[in-house]
Amino acid sequence: MTVKQWLKVGVLSAMIMGGLLIPAVTGQASTKSQETKTIRKIVKRDMAPVHGRWSVKVTRLGNRSLSVTTGNRRVRAQRSASTIKVYVMLTIFKRAQNHQLKLTNAVKTNLKRMIYYSDNTATNALIHRLGGFKKVNQTAKAYGFKQTHLARYMLDTQALRRGHDNYTSVNDLTRFLTLTAQHQLLGKTYDRKMMTLLHHCRNHSKLPKLVTHAAVYNKTGEFPTKGVQNDASLFKTTHGTYTIVVMSQQGNQAQQYRAMNRLGRDTVKALNAQK
Repeated sequence: MTVKQWLKVGVLSAMIMGGLLIPAVTGQASTKSQETKTIRKIVKRDMAPVHGRWSVKVTRLGNRSLSVTTGNRRVRAQRSASTIKVYVMLTIFKRAQNHQLKLTNAVKTNLKRMIYYSDNTATNALIHRLGGFKKVNQTAKAYGFKQTHLARYMLDTQALRRGHDNYTSVNDLTRFLTLTAQHQLLGKTYDRKMMTLLHHCRNHSKLPKLVTHAAVYNKTGEFPTKGVQNDASLFKTTHGTYTIVVMSQQGNQAQQYRAMNRLGRDTVKALNAQK
């Protein structure tokens, strides 16, 4: 090391020892803490009218990452309704990537119907094509979706009466959206395919409804007879990329929709305003 380099190290060490660099680090931590409080406050306010159990996770992707998880009870796995379909999609593409399944026209059509329109018949056809629940659950487990489990076909009311249902969580859905958007789940080729399908989801009636100037990638889930309304959304704006995932059960549909509409709008607005 040269004398000049030694001098630089000495000056830097002195600055650290003297506390000259601490305010910058402390300031960054303080800013992030304040941002977290702001988002948590928005979630609590907008979701306050919703009865039953609800949980929410909000993240900001990128260098200035941010993560807020909260709920009106302990955050855990909840009834997935149609949000379980993203894991069926993941399993189809994983099998295709491994050359264990061909992406025939029929498979591609069913994928579009499942994600674009949340078609239950198409979903069941894909699960059948995979040989049942086992492959989906194995894939979910292999990729770290610890609170996700497929236990019944769509519209299988007999399985429901026997106590079998499909579950996931705001943590797993957020992880799915984040890894897929960053091309860190199956890799660039297949993650792009999944993002394209999510971008064409037709149901923007919940979190995205009042959000403007954003590209939306989402999958909803609803099971009104059980009071279930879910939405897992990723928003890309000129200011950043954010995920908002809401799972609500045993609630009133009108209250759930209004709360999600406000939450999507207010959270994206607040994140866009944070510098």
